[in-house]
Amino acid sequence: MRPSTRALRALRPLIEASCPAAIGKVVREFSWELGAAHYALCIVQCTSDGNVLRLRYEDAPGWWEGFRPELPPLVAPSGWRSGQVRMVWRALDDGETSSAHDELRRLDAHGALFLVAEGLHPGDTVACLALLFDSPEAASRLETHAQLADLCHHAASLLVDAYLRLPDQDQPALPIRLSAREQECLHWASMGKTGGETAQILGVSERTVNFHLGNAFAKLQVNNKQAAVAQAILQGLL
Repeated sequence: MRPSTRALRALRPLIEASCPAAIGKVVREFSWELGAAHYALCIVQCTSDGNVLRLRYEDAPGWWEGFRPELPPLVAPSGWRSGQVRMVWRALDDGETSSAHDELRRLDAHGALFLVAEGLHPGDTVACLALLFDSPEAASRLETHAQLADLCHHAASLLVDAYLRLPDQDQPALPIRLSAREQECLHWASMGKTGGETAQILGVSERTVNFHLGNAFAKLQVNNKQAAVAQAILQGLL
C-alpha cells in the first residue's frame, strides 16, 4: 500500500473523534505514515487582539521552537486567496540560506514542512502543522513535495474541523462545518461535474476529490452526491 493511501486512511477516525486525545492519536499516526521524524500540531484562534493557542500536540516538547519565524506569515490573515495552500518547505538541498536551515543542521535533519489550513479572517480557527524529516529518503516517500503539501493540507483541514466539533458542555452544539476543499468539491458536483472533471479543475487526483466528498457525505449524513449537495444548500453551506 502506498504511503499516501496509508496516510489518508490514518485520518478516517477524525470523523468520529470525540475528545482531544483522539485527535492527538490521528496526528501521530498520520505523521508516522508520512515518515516524519517529528510532528507538531497547533490549533490557533485568530482574533483582532492576536492569536490564541487552543490546543497543541507534539511528539517531543518544543522541537519546532527554532522554526517559529516560519509560522507568522502563514497564520497572517492577509495576502492569501481563498483555498490557497499556505505552506513553506525548508530543506538543506533547496539552495537557500536562512535560520531555518541552521536549525535543520542543529537537529541533524534534512527538511521541514510548515503549513496552515483554514481561517482567513479574525475569529477563524486555524491548524498549524509542522513535520520534520531526518533524511531525503524519508521526505521523498511520496511522489513529489507538492503531493506531500496537498496531503498535509487535507489533514490539517480535517484536524481543525474535528477540533471544532468536539463536545463542549458549556457551549451549544456546533453546526456542520465543511472544509474549504469539501465545499469546492461539492460546488463542482452541484454544477454537474464528475469526480474526474473536478480533479482537473482543482489540480488534484480524482482519489483526492472522492476522499473529500466522502468526508462531506459523513458530515451531512448522506450517501450520494445529489443528497450531499441538497443538504449543503439547505444548511447554507453552498
